[in-house]
Amino acid sequence: MLKAILFDLDGTLLPLDLEVFVHKYFESLVPFFAHKVEPKLFIKELKKATEAMINNTGTLSNEEVFMEKFLPAVEKGKEEMYPMFEEFYLTKFPQLKEYAGHSALAEQIVGQVVTKGYKVALATNPIFPEMATRHRMEWAGVAQIDWDLVTTYENSGFSKPNPKYFSEVCSKLDVLPQECLMVGNDVQEDLVAGTIGMQTYLVTDHLIDRGTPNYQPDYRGSLQEFYEFICQIPYLDKD
Repeated sequence: MLKAILFDLDGTLLPLDLEVFVHKYFESLVPFFAHKVEPKLFIKELKKATEAMINNTGTLSNEEVFMEKFLPAVEKGKEEMYPMFEEFYLTKFPQLKEYAGHSALAEQIVGQVVTKGYKVALATNPIFPEMATRHRMEWAGVAQIDWDLVTTYENSGFSKPNPKYFSEVCSKLDVLPQECLMVGNDVQEDLVAGTIGMQTYLVTDHLIDRGTPNYQPDYRGSLQEFYEFICQIPYLDKD
């Protein structure tokens, strides 16, 4: 029986073209640090440190893995760089909202799920700090929802598309994979949840499919169709 529903954020609840958004993100981030780190070095080491988070094996948090890789490579200390990252996410990152859309369906969908008694997790790839994730949740209109879990780089030891990321989410929610539905727009990063026994729903509005591995969803449709799907699921009996 279904007990929890996991939602991807970017391209699922938050309409956006991820490739464009990431490009604009780098375009905003690099000049902000240009007086501290030479831009080409900054980008190169940022990508390497992000890759390290993707390959994280869970002994450290994604944040720890990122900083252990990034800071020595740019020859900077935590005390110098952390306040700058914080300032960037406080002042510059919110401006990227113009490259994201908005769908009123997002709040309606998650609200329905909560009302019906299911646990809800925002299973966005945890390679961003909480501050950046909260901004994107606000853009999507789901920041005020009482989430049971929001994955960020501070609280996660794995990343998509590692199946262990989804196992970690299950552990934190205290549910079995078979009791979960993962909802996302990325064939490789979201549907891999099916390999540990989760049901999956592929949202097709901003579909990402790199071709391989070719995971098959249990369900697929637009965000509007997913809303209709959610309206049909039963209320969870808490007894």
